[in-house]
Amino acid sequence: MHVPLPEFTADLDLSALPGTTIDAHAQDDGYWHLFVALRTAAGAPFVFTTEGRPAGFRFEVFPIGVSRAEKVACSWRELNRPFLIQQATPLWRVEWTEQGAQGPTIGSEPYTHFAGRGPASPQAAARARVLAGVLLGGECGKRIVVAASDSAPLNVDIFLYADAERALERFEPV
Repeated sequence: MHVPLPEFTADLDLSALPGTTIDAHAQDDGYWHLFVALRTAAGAPFVFTTEGRPAGFRFEVFPIGVSRAEKVACSWRELNRPFLIQQATPLWRVEWTEQGAQGPTIGSEPYTHFAGRGPASPQAAARARVLAGVLLGGECGKRIVVAASDSAPLNVDIFLYADAERALERFEPV
């Protein structure tokens, strides 16, 4: 019997992205990369963040969301050329926990968190399908991926062009 995985999402309305030109990106400069911002040629930047959601015993997932912000305190990194977003596609991945750890831990009864295309391991203690990224398609097949980190809670990562292709390997096929 196939039991559907519980799905977790955040506030992610992608309708304003297609048709927008971005000219720079920024990532939170702190130890924790709590956001990725995309500067638009006109208007407020898009800011991607994650939201923690309880998904099971010792299991929390971090779906990605996007909003507009008037001001973002960050260091902008200019793109080589402006990027016209032609398409914005949500990216899903499977996340799960397994009891135990492969390395030293603090405390007893550790659980290890995994994330990827799936399927989850048969030994998974808890499983979820998480809307964890956004694929931005541009001209000439160029792509950008903005995604919740698969290894650090709350972190948001950005993958430009060739790196975006490698990042897509961690998500369900689109």
